[in-house]
Amino acid sequence: MDARERIETAIRLGKPDRVPVVPIIDFFAGRYGGITQHEMFFDIEKADAALEKTMRDLGLIDGQNLSYAGLGRIMQAIFPTPPIMPGVRGVPEDGQFQFVEKTVMAPEEYRLIEERGPLRWILDKMKLSTPEMGKPAGFLKVFAGAGRDIMKARRSVKRWRSKGVESMVAYNIVFTPMEYISLFMRSFNDFILDLFRRPEEVKAASRALMKTMQMQGLMMVRSSGLKRVFMGGTRTSASFLSPKQFEEFALPEWQEMCEFWVRRGVTPLLHFDSDWTAFFPYLKNLPRGKCILNLDGSSDIFKAKEVLGDHMCIMGDVPAALLKLGEPEEVEEYCRKLIAEVGADGGFILSSGCTIPVDAKPENVKAMLASVHRHRP
Repeated sequence: MDARERIETAIRLGKPDRVPVVPIIDFFAGRYGGITQHEMFFDIEKADAALEKTMRDLGLIDGQNLSYAGLGRIMQAIFPTPPIMPGVRGVPEDGQFQFVEKTVMAPEEYRLIEERGPLRWILDKMKLSTPEMGKPAGFLKVFAGAGRDIMKARRSVKRWRSKGVESMVAYNIVFTPMEYISLFMRSFNDFILDLFRRPEEVKAASRALMKTMQMQGLMMVRSSGLKRVFMGGTRTSASFLSPKQFEEFALPEWQEMCEFWVRRGVTPLLHFDSDWTAFFPYLKNLPRGKCILNLDGSSDIFKAKEVLGDHMCIMGDVPAALLKLGEPEEVEEYCRKLIAEVGADGGFILSSGCTIPVDAKPENVKAMLASVHRHRP
């Protein structure tokens, strides 16, 4: 099997010739490959060269999970509250990328999403954080730069595929409306209060945003040529919501969004940060054999295998702390356990628990990459 076949077999709950390894590796590879984090985000050719060196020294990967390489301008353009980017606005060139959470909408504005129209409303919010977008020339400049980088990223996807490395999602990043509003519009504390004080308004706003979220993702899928989407989930996890709240607010959105993609032959990669363990049974409502459950180390991945092993591909979950602070023998033993237990009858992709830390020990990363060749389910 080649890498693409190996990954697709696991997604469909089959058992490939070996477990594929597909980490989030860009932060680490940039540092290891001798470039700054700014260069990793804004110069995809340098980022790709850094990853080539990393694989040459530490071992091959079957694919990249979410790849940040070259996405700096794209991420500045698509989020209403632009993230902190290394080398931008006073941040050191080798500083760390970080989402910015702040309240940019008043609670009374929920009704405006539908009245004004979701896309126009989002653009209004983006102008607040990026004033130059309020002028036609500034708007065109921001999106023209992002558009050029999208084309570079698409060419990078093709280059990596020709080298036997599958890009899972590239820049195909999608959120459910609740995750989007919480992360980029209201902030966590305000949003949780809204669930109690304005539940029907939250639901109405989410319904109004759903199609816009889907269309944004569909444009990315068509542009990238990759029929997978990265769906980040954290604010609707068991770390933040009660089961009753999840059933009422979040589960219908996750079902609708996943079914939208599956009907179009697109695989949702559910990148679930925080603890989702208590909500695993709900995920049986999602299409069987059509989704990837990508865990970050906070959830119990072995419980996920017990509950969902016959329902969806499980991906994860070598913890960031282990890769940074552990020893190679500990990393290999954890990987061996994942391969033996979670990968026992297929449907498993080995990955880092979220991203490999920028300062992980190279010998630990090497142990993780080598484990899929040393151990079999």
